[in-house]
Amino acid sequence: MDLLATRISSIFHRHLGKTLRSFRGSALLMAGCLLSAGVSALQLDVETTPNGEVFPTLELSRPALGTEALDDDGNGLLRIRLSGMQTGKAVKLQLSTPGLLRPLVIERRLEGNTLIRPRLAWDVDALRQLRDPRQQMLTVSISGAGLASTVRKVPIRVHPLDEALYFVRESKADVDLGWAFAAWVDPDHAVVDEILGMAGLIDTPRSPGRDERLRLAREMWIVLERRGLRYASERTGISQGPVMYSQRVRLLSSIWDDRVANCMDGSVLIASVLERLGIDSVIVLVPGHAFVGFYTGSDKREAEFLETTLLGSARQSETQGQVGEGALRARALAGFEAARQAGKTAYRRASPRLDGRHRPDFALIDISTARAYGIMPLAGGNKRMHRAGVVAQAPNQSSQRPADHSP
Repeated sequence: MDLLATRISSIFHRHLGKTLRSFRGSALLMAGCLLSAGVSALQLDVETTPNGEVFPTLELSRPALGTEALDDDGNGLLRIRLSGMQTGKAVKLQLSTPGLLRPLVIERRLEGNTLIRPRLAWDVDALRQLRDPRQQMLTVSISGAGLASTVRKVPIRVHPLDEALYFVRESKADVDLGWAFAAWVDPDHAVVDEILGMAGLIDTPRSPGRDERLRLAREMWIVLERRGLRYASERTGISQGPVMYSQRVRLLSSIWDDRVANCMDGSVLIASVLERLGIDSVIVLVPGHAFVGFYTGSDKREAEFLETTLLGSARQSETQGQVGEGALRARALAGFEAARQAGKTAYRRASPRLDGRHRPDFALIDISTARAYGIMPLAGGNKRMHRAGVVAQAPNQSSQRPADHSP
């Protein structure tokens, strides 16, 4: 397993390591399945966190393994426990469910009680057709020498690509998955190509200075206004506890084609363009809302923030044909400055609570940190992204104190 995969496993396992043991009672989907094998009896348990819920995005946002095995590289939210057989016993497991590219086959020689974290190979194209969570069966079969082949069907609920699970509170334990929002930030998406082309920024140098970063952000904002992208006031939270917290996040193609964006949609779209331009960005979560920010220097000392609810203000109350290009640009620039001021105010109010102790209501998702941890764009999980420096502290707007660059 490469460094990026190791890093993301460490994230999930850091959050899950101690807590998953406490989930076993509530998240157990199938327990006590005793299979006769001579003098031995194999017990097979299948567990998920949250109980019965499966989010393929949490696997699709990880670096691809190529030809490497997938039998024990999962994120730990799906687990198989094998116990009750003698050490050295060879068994073969097969897992299948609708929406996979292929069934997962695991051949393992048991070493006492065994915990397997399987990584399922999901079919992105098939999942694009999924609009709502779908009830289906996860089929688990097991066989081996001297062991009768047995099949068990476990009910699960598979969630679509536009639903982000970002927090789980189960059995008095918390699992923070907020970094996964970076999966919807895709700098290599065709939509980003189109935005940069419309803005004339295709050949822009990377790692620009403060003034240039602001200029690039303005030009990007103008393109979004020219496109007619507008903020959609809608309920974005799909599940808001007490166990599962999830949020709707449109894929970039849907945002661009539909020309509407909720606060999170606008944030991931802008962050995608900024990442392509070599500008590190953050997404800030506050109760019922999200907005985007970007660092104004490579040292990450200071940042600007944009209130994405102001998208579409340049065309407010007017149709595209009634707004000339010059007038639209002037209005878009005014809207950008208003979004900067509103973002600054929003961040100032939220910053005291961005300390990790107020999750899931308040969080700051640094995209370069997420990349360093191995979280990839959903549409490009097979790509090797640049491993940027990790920042573990919220940015300042005026202080000259550098951020903490600890992994």
